[in-house]
Amino acid sequence: MRITDMGVIPVAHREPPLRNSWGAHTELAARTVVRLTTADGEVGVAETYGDDAVIGALERARGQVEGMNPYDRRALELRLQDPMAYGAIDTAIVDLLGRETGQPACEIIGGRVRDRVEFSGYLFYKYADSDPDTAAIAPEEVGSPEAMVEEARQFVDHGGFRVLKLKGGVLPPEEELETLDLLAEEFPDAPLRIDPNGTWSVETAIRIARRLRDSDLHVQFLEDPVPTMHAHSRLKDQVDFPVATNMYVVEFDEIAPAVEADAVDVILSDHHYWGGMSGNLRLDTVARAFDLGVGMHSNSHLGISMAAMTHVAAAMPTLRYACDSHYPWMADDVVTDPLEFEDGHVEVPDDPGLGIEIDEGELERMHQRYREEETLAYSSVESMAAEYADAETEVGRSDWLPNKPRW
Repeated sequence: MRITDMGVIPVAHREPPLRNSWGAHTELAARTVVRLTTADGEVGVAETYGDDAVIGALERARGQVEGMNPYDRRALELRLQDPMAYGAIDTAIVDLLGRETGQPACEIIGGRVRDRVEFSGYLFYKYADSDPDTAAIAPEEVGSPEAMVEEARQFVDHGGFRVLKLKGGVLPPEEELETLDLLAEEFPDAPLRIDPNGTWSVETAIRIARRLRDSDLHVQFLEDPVPTMHAHSRLKDQVDFPVATNMYVVEFDEIAPAVEADAVDVILSDHHYWGGMSGNLRLDTVARAFDLGVGMHSNSHLGISMAAMTHVAAAMPTLRYACDSHYPWMADDVVTDPLEFEDGHVEVPDDPGLGIEIDEGELERMHQRYREEETLAYSSVESMAAEYADAETEVGRSDWLPNKPRW
């Protein structure tokens, strides 16, 4: 079996104006669909970030992918030396091999250890949707603790989510703590999380962690509360409270320094930049060796990534936290049958490969929109900060800077 064609198809999908520590999402965001085709017509697909750096890396990889045996993907990873570009190719190869052999993707990467994957309800402060009638969920503005409880109710009613994650770093810390208090009152059995994206100083994070430790709130961990790995170490030196990260431990070479500094307790995996689905299985093994917890990070994504996240989570034995997902927010998709949440879980598809089919009409429509309109596109913390700064300038906030810590 040989791969004869590699398609790199950027698309633009609609996003709600979700807020975070950098600003707010714009109306359109970019993703990239990768499609591999073999000489006998078998196809495998993947989805990744949509900025020029990722698209360029994938285009440069085409010459090494076309003509290769898909079972020889470890050598390709070593030649590319680009975990994000390889991650998309690896996922498409896993889908391809699954379809070729009639096996679900989770079996191709090592075998499932669970049949259902739990996801958290991912809550955001946000601006009102410009087209509320077509919003997937919560079209109204959410800018207060009270409004966030209403948003959470929609998530729980929509997908039965039993774990709630709050994207913080938007309101002053006291207001975000009040939000956690109100969420706990409304959903007393729900474990909570908060992700300030590095906006708190070490002193602020120490104070908040001590309050949470001594309270009745069930907060599983603080995710990236402070702006550097060293700051995480200083925080943990002062207070015993779990800390998770997807900002400062995002590649294998960063694990040992984080462990040596006792900077984190939980690594949030992501098949987009840990070397694909195969790389996430290696991360799971390394985390087990160091007794680190494992969860799963999310960014705005479509149904291909949702299926890949579900399959890789199904094969990761060390995974002990509900995975994050932006999927309930998405009003557009490129798959014919979107995955559904029930009791906060997604059933692992049993069909071959990722278990999804592409809606070719939607794929072409969203590709054309990418070619015609401006999109928000990034693939790293640095490119994210730059993109959001540009977006804030466009709406008249020319003095706005993504400087951290903010509080």
